[in-house]
Amino acid sequence: MAFKLVAALLAFALPACVLGVQEIAFSAGLAHHEYLQASQKVVYDTIFVNVGGGYDSTTGVFTCPTPSLYMFQFHALSHSSSNMWLELHHNYAYVSSIWGHIDQDYAAASNSVILRLAKNDQVYIQTADQTDLYGATSEVYGTFSGYLIAAVNEDFPVVG
Repeated sequence: MAFKLVAALLAFALPACVLGVQEIAFSAGLAHHEYLQASQKVVYDTIFVNVGGGYDSTTGVFTCPTPSLYMFQFHALSHSSSNMWLELHHNYAYVSSIWGHIDQDYAAASNSVILRLAKNDQVYIQTADQTDLYGATSEVYGTFSGYLIAAVNEDFPVVG
């Protein structure tokens, strides 16, 4: 009984890499102004980190390399007097969204979610309607980030 308790405490306290789970984290930003039509993926072009190589900066899609629990965050700033409506999707299924509009000013919004992913699941940000995102090389306001927070060792059905 004591051995099981010690093993459980070590599994909780040790970093994932020590337990044989791959470290996975990405963070990407939008370093340019982007006007998108409805149902377009947002391709974040500036990579801050891409440990594990799950984020594809040519498609804007994170593909899960190992089944686990992941935290995702996305932030955006609309161009002045413009609409912004973004949705986080998991395997083509809607999960959460942000929306913003302020007349004669910029609107900011953000959201986060924890998802349980299977290997090869995909997560991405897509527009729900016409969206005008503000960004520049020296002013990165829109970001999409995700990271593994806990290993999942059991099988579960794929969503989406």
